[in-house]
Amino acid sequence: MYCNICDGTEFADYRGRPNEQCVQCKSKARHRVGWDVYQAHLLPIFEHDPQARCLHLAPEKSLHGLLKPKLGARYITSDAAPERYPHANCLKLYFPKDFEIFPDDYFSAILHNHVLEHIPGSYRDHLRAFTRLLAPGGKMIFSIPGPYVGQRTVEGGEHLFSDAERLEKFLQGDHFKLIGEDLFETLDKLPGGQRIEEGVTNARRAELSVRKNKAPFFIWQKHSSD
Repeated sequence: MYCNICDGTEFADYRGRPNEQCVQCKSKARHRVGWDVYQAHLLPIFEHDPQARCLHLAPEKSLHGLLKPKLGARYITSDAAPERYPHANCLKLYFPKDFEIFPDDYFSAILHNHVLEHIPGSYRDHLRAFTRLLAPGGKMIFSIPGPYVGQRTVEGGEHLFSDAERLEKFLQGDHFKLIGEDLFETLDKLPGGQRIEEGVTNARRAELSVRKNKAPFFIWQKHSSD
């Protein structure tokens, strides 16, 4: 096993998950799977299109450190609380209302990991809002906790009165929803594009110290204008 972000070979348990966190760079399973996914599905866009732009919400330190040198000024980061990401020069934007500053078809890629569950409202509406920003042929690449197989999405955390209530219902005090297996259907029904597979096998996950089927990534690609 090794870390594809820093080449470390030691892993520690994290929140009850065995060998989850790289001892050297502190990456977690989703970061290591994410880097494989980005190399396969994100970087080729920027190698072939000098005008391509990428929007990364809540940019993780380990992934930001890999993407910023490669994408340069074409890599834009944002968060509602940018002080949480001192390693990145984040725009302070609240989704979805502040994202109206971006015109339609502006980004060739949009990245967000463990973000949807923190946004009040319908995750389906939020995904549709992201697709507006994607250029033809562009990709939205994201991950979430779960999805929770065998159950439908439960939302409405913004209507609860305390973090304790949200912790009980959504497993974390700052989560507003649990996204279930209907996510697949939702992505398949988004107009103007299609869901594509991430392509990281379980054998590859094992090499990266990621458990079988864990840290799945989802990719939705907007239809090309050709």
